[in-house]
Amino acid sequence: MELFATPLLLWAMSLVHLEHTEGVSPPASVVIRPNRTQLFEDEFVSLSCEPKDKSAGWRLRWSTHRDERSQCPQGWRSETRSACSTSRLQTWDRGVYWCESESGQHSNAVKLIVNLKPSPVLRVSPQSWLAEGDSVTLSCEVRDTSLNWTFLWYRAVLFSRTGPSREHSPHVSYNGNPYHVELLPDSSRGAGGSYTLSPAALEHTGVYVCRAEGGDPTYQTDYSDVQRLWVTGVSPPASVVIRPNRTQLFEDEFFFLSCEPKDKSAGWRLRWSTHRDERSQCPQDWRSETRSACSTSRLQTSDRGVYWCESESGQHSNAVNLTMNRKPRPVLRVSPQSWLAEGDSVTLSCKVRDTSLNWTFLWYRAVLFSRTGPSREHSPHVSYNGNPYHVELLPDSSRGAGGSYTLSPAALEHTGVYVCRAEGGDPTYQTDYSDVQRLWVTGVSPPASVVIRPNRTQLFEDEFVSLSCEPKDKSAGWRLRWSTHRDERSQCPQGWRSETRSACSTSRLQTWDRGVYWCESESGQHSNAVNLTMNRKPRPVLRVSPQSWLAEGDSVTLNCEVRDTSLNWTLLWYRAVLFSRTGPSREHSPHVSYNGNPYHVELLPDSSRGAGGSYTLSPAALEHTGVYVCRAEGGDPTYQTDYSDVQCLWVTGVSPPASVVIRPNRTQLFEDEFVSLSCEPKDKSAGWRLRWSTHRDERSKCPQGWRSETRSACSTSRLQTSDRGVYWCESESGQHSNAVNLTINRKPRPVLIVSPQSWLAEGDSVTLSCEVRDTSLNWTFLWYRAVLFSRTGPSREHSPHVSYNGNPYHVELLPDSSRGAGGSYTLSPAALEHTGLYVCRAEGGDPTYQTDYSDVQRLWVTGVSPPASVVIRPNRTQLFEDEFVSLSCEPKDKSAGWRLRWSTHRDERSQCPQGWRSETRSACSTSRLQTWDRGVYWCESESGQHSNAVNLTMNRKPRPILRVSPQSWLAEGDSVTLSCEVRDTSLNWTFLWYRAVLFSRTGPSREHSPHVSYNGKSYHVELLPHSSRGAEGSYTVGHAALEHTGLYVCRAEGGDPTYQTDYSDVQCLWVTARDMSLESPDHPVTERDPLTLRSTSQPVPSTIGAKVLRDRSLSEAQTTPEITSVFLRHEGPDDSTHPQQEQPPEQEDTSTGKTPVLLVTLLCLCVLGAGTMAAMWLRSRSAALQSTSGTPSSGHGEPLTDAPGHGSTAGL
Repeated sequence: MELFATPLLLWAMSLVHLEHTEGVSPPASVVIRPNRTQLFEDEFVSLSCEPKDKSAGWRLRWSTHRDERSQCPQGWRSETRSACSTSRLQTWDRGVYWCESESGQHSNAVKLIVNLKPSPVLRVSPQSWLAEGDSVTLSCEVRDTSLNWTFLWYRAVLFSRTGPSREHSPHVSYNGNPYHVELLPDSSRGAGGSYTLSPAALEHTGVYVCRAEGGDPTYQTDYSDVQRLWVTGVSPPASVVIRPNRTQLFEDEFFFLSCEPKDKSAGWRLRWSTHRDERSQCPQDWRSETRSACSTSRLQTSDRGVYWCESESGQHSNAVNLTMNRKPRPVLRVSPQSWLAEGDSVTLSCKVRDTSLNWTFLWYRAVLFSRTGPSREHSPHVSYNGNPYHVELLPDSSRGAGGSYTLSPAALEHTGVYVCRAEGGDPTYQTDYSDVQRLWVTGVSPPASVVIRPNRTQLFEDEFVSLSCEPKDKSAGWRLRWSTHRDERSQCPQGWRSETRSACSTSRLQTWDRGVYWCESESGQHSNAVNLTMNRKPRPVLRVSPQSWLAEGDSVTLNCEVRDTSLNWTLLWYRAVLFSRTGPSREHSPHVSYNGNPYHVELLPDSSRGAGGSYTLSPAALEHTGVYVCRAEGGDPTYQTDYSDVQCLWVTGVSPPASVVIRPNRTQLFEDEFVSLSCEPKDKSAGWRLRWSTHRDERSKCPQGWRSETRSACSTSRLQTSDRGVYWCESESGQHSNAVNLTINRKPRPVLIVSPQSWLAEGDSVTLSCEVRDTSLNWTFLWYRAVLFSRTGPSREHSPHVSYNGNPYHVELLPDSSRGAGGSYTLSPAALEHTGLYVCRAEGGDPTYQTDYSDVQRLWVTGVSPPASVVIRPNRTQLFEDEFVSLSCEPKDKSAGWRLRWSTHRDERSQCPQGWRSETRSACSTSRLQTWDRGVYWCESESGQHSNAVNLTMNRKPRPILRVSPQSWLAEGDSVTLSCEVRDTSLNWTFLWYRAVLFSRTGPSREHSPHVSYNGKSYHVELLPHSSRGAEGSYTVGHAALEHTGLYVCRAEGGDPTYQTDYSDVQCLWVTARDMSLESPDHPVTERDPLTLRSTSQPVPSTIGAKVLRDRSLSEAQTTPEITSVFLRHEGPDDSTHPQQEQPPEQEDTSTGKTPVLLVTLLCLCVLGAGTMAAMWLRSRSAALQSTSGTPSSGHGEPLTDAPGHGSTAGL
């Protein structure tokens, strides 16, 4: 039949729609406005549930960072019971949304992505400054690519009284002023993102912004930042006049800007684009000279930018771009040095880093203000050493205009203070003055001299110094001058004393007195200058070589060294003697301090022997024992250093007049040990006392904390580390005994080790090893058994004891302890009675010194048939936190008197561990096992018999990890695997699988049901009917259906009795229906025309049914037509086309008659599972139309026919 072009003919595509059969497509849909899932912050969005059967009871659900405790997400508005909206979408609204009925049915799910609100970036190329006729391109870019953006171009216009109001107009801000935006008439030229002006004209000068829009309905971004264009003509109607006539300016400079229109018209005003607001006639802090002129006397860096003039009618002048630099300060340098002799050459160099002007340099001499000179208020001046100087331009300053001013040959009158500055530009701009530089020129015979006492320039802190002026002609009017860190506002430096008008002195020279001193007359003449350097007061270092401990006849050398090399030092040697009642007084004698006691110093008679720095005693005699110090002197007059630190010498003879007796008789001692020291003179004479060189003061008869036994004996029962040092005896006449050097070590604590292990079977061999790290004594080891105190045993107060698990144990020496005296105690073969607690200690020396007891070690010896057993429920030793466990004692003879014992972090002060429950006298249990319950448990009878022992290990309660593979988003028919994993491998785990269901009024109560939490809501868990399919840890859904959408959790169980882990975290599955739609052709079709369907998933349904529309009415009388050529095209997730057959079958020309056109609408059913798709049919009319019907090209799909073998099989 022919194709008629009549109004009855409608496009087939416009009538194609999908119709789903029950169980194939989801019963409801999530409708999103706008119809896209990639959204932006602050955008409006509405989500609603539309059930196909119009039923009620549907509500919106979500999986985001928002809680599900209300009908709509927090901050959203409830439109109806099943619809929610927000006008300000936030980033934490990103996530999955779906609909759920009261009966648990699910809609499709949509995943919303929320991006930050995009802000376009506007750029100008090649530049914002243009001449008439140039070309410029404005480029607008949005980084977000989720929409096909179209760009809009605007001009920003300053609000005015006659223009639109700010309240009702879109606007942007620029330089603190609001601008309303006007869409450019030809904005569409830049829809692609680039807007070009070529050629640029004067009227293009202005402020531009852009924005982007996209989507349906349209979404618009923010406006971009502002960009300004300046277009300058050959002859603009007005000019910006600038004074000074340059655009590179400096801070604090005077500046003037004015508008000069060519036609002398009024109504022009200055405009600017800087960091200053445009809310006034002139920039902030500027002065308005006329309506069109502004000036400032102190230009600031914030004034940098562009200035132009604008008329009331919108005309523009040229524009000037002002740059602002900091006010330059020249740097003045002297080469080769500031100290000169008459006839030398010196060059002053003045340099300015700024190169914006051609600088000319000016040279000045700085002169101290005086009563007869110019006043400070009316003269340019600089500051130097706290004093103001007025500056005088040098008569020959022009010699240094290029930046270098040379004095050659230098003369005495050139001595003085110099500064420079630079100037440039028109009108002239002058920089600040440079820092001050001083020149000193010394002649062969200057008119005056600086006299310094002592006569040297290298001095020391706290030294006396005197400086005076001595003029050759004895004239008056000379005064001391200086260039130091001291101010020159007085006659002498601060802290110095004025001896005469021209002389100053100080007895305590300080480091800030270093610098240059000279004399100056009232007429401006100068003396020579002296440069004083100041060093810290030196302190000699005294060393003894080879050692301080000597025997009579040995040789010893004392070395005294001063690091300062400014003087030729001579060394002096002294003996330090303790002050006594009959000796010199402390007030009138030089003295040093040693061990908290004052010593006066006596120069050695032969001190000159060590003048070079070394004082040797050879051979050393008993009388050389004592305390020594040294000092150094040098210069003229003589300067002496401080005394060195003290050094002691001890010389021991073959037969000293007295001996130090020490008990115990050893010098290597331990903390808390008893020690006694006493003086025993050979002639039994009195007047001897104990002396020491330690960290204890010598201000008392015995060291602090010691006890005085007699006048010459001291003792302590608790020796301390601060007692280490040298002890000797000294008589009132100064004789010395031998000396002893005590070393104090920390009290040793033995370490007890069991090898090979503490768990033994009868007949095994075990070795206890006791070790002490200290090797100062020949240690002997003692072995003990620790026994719990009992009512019938020894009392705690009178027995040595140790502590174990919070309980006190008294120690009993093993009868065969001597077997382990060497440090090893072996039990072989081990017997049941060897079970118990063991400790060791060490002893050595004479009298005997004993260490602390070692830590406790326990031995467990288990027989073939122990008298009792520990019964543990559950019957395993690897347990978990919060698990129930019960331990009980079961004696074979059913005897009483057994109790549970343990070696854990729990105390043993009660019948059961802390927090456990006592079931019987010999049984304990806990329902919440803790990590500190790990350890050894056994049973013990009142007679001391032992059961076997069990070692319980405690792991944290395991929590399974649930994973989804390959993904949580599925289409009907896809395969998905849930994997449940427990890292703990102590049990053979079996896995259980659950569905999480939201609590409801008709379901189970929360109090009596196991439950999990998800998005702030509680869900009860229901074991899947076929959970056993995933017992090994993997649960696979081979053909996902819509009803598989939901929340899943898993847990693991193992052991006997069964132990169950916590539930895993929740995982969601979303299963979405598949769809199919008409792809081509896009024109009315007749019979035998080819038709292509596009499927968003594969495979394609195999059967097709049909319904026919004629003149928009469903034809009920039509018989099912024959399908001749329908082509299927599958577009998968990778958007690729999957051809199924190269060519359709050819059709023969069999029809000759004409029939009316049938308008067909295809009601395609997307079959998900075992559903069918409606067939469509068309009648053919003529051979001509048959021959003109197109055949799809290869790759477009596979034709479906009703012939056997041509159907496309689809299944889940």
